Amino acid sequence: MKNFEISIDKKVCVTDLTIKRISNFLTTNLTNELKTLINFFNQEYEWKGMFTIEDVKDRIQNNETLFILYYKENAIGYVFFKIIDDNTCFGYNLYVTKKIKKPKYSAYWFYNMVTNYMLCEHKKIKVEVENWNLTIIDIIKNIGYYERCDNY
Repeated sequence: MKNFEISIDKKVCVTDLTIKRISNFLTTNLTNELKTLINFFNQEYEWKGMFTIEDVKDRIQNNETLFILYYKENAIGYVFFKIIDDNTCFGYNLYVTKKIKKPKYSAYWFYNMVTNYMLCEHKKIKVEVENWNLTIIDIIKNIGYYERCDNY
């Protein structure tokens, strides 16, 4: 027999977390929220591939979809999806800041929700994750993604 338990710190209250889908344009408020998140990312990580707010605007204009995660009305994360073909999309740049106190499993909840949403529109989602990014690897494996042996 195995015994399990869960504590309140593992529970993500859905009423505190919300997601906004952006697929047409960025308002001034959204632009400011994304600039803040980009600044947070740059404070937390050194990554040469980091995008700018202008890159975000270009992605939106190129029919890519942006999801923003909010905790109590504060933008705390984002992820992008672009269409590869009629059946497949590509998820990338998942980020949830460490700068704002939030439920521990916010990133998992977020990516699980957007994965389920995107799978309503596409048969497959592909992602590439750097080997060092163990947090994201853990999240996607727990959601049900499996590792492919070939490149995209």
